Amino acid sequence: MFDPGEDNFILDYNGVTMDVHRLNLPGYIAFSVHFSSKRKPIVVARTENEFKKFWTSVPEGRQKEAEGVGGLIEDYFKNKK
Repeated sequence: MFDPGEDNFILDYNGVTMDVHRLNLPGYIAFSVHFSSKRKPIVVARTENEFKKFWTSVPEGRQKEAEGVGGLIEDYFKNKK
C-alpha cells in the first residue's frame, strides 16, 4: 500500500497543511508529520497486535491524533493509484 519511493509529501486537511516525511525505522512504516498550525510535530508508526493493525504515536501519548493522521496517510496512498 505504501509507495517505498515516495519519502516526502504534503497533505491538506481542514485548512491545515501537513508536511510528511517517511522515517527509516527498521521493522516499521513510520512518518514524521509537521503541521502548519501551532500543533507540535508528531511521529506516527503503523504497528499491530494480535487483533489488528493500527497507527500509534512515538512516543506514545497522542494516540487519537496518530490514528487520525495515519488514516490520512493511508487515504493519500490509496487515492494515488
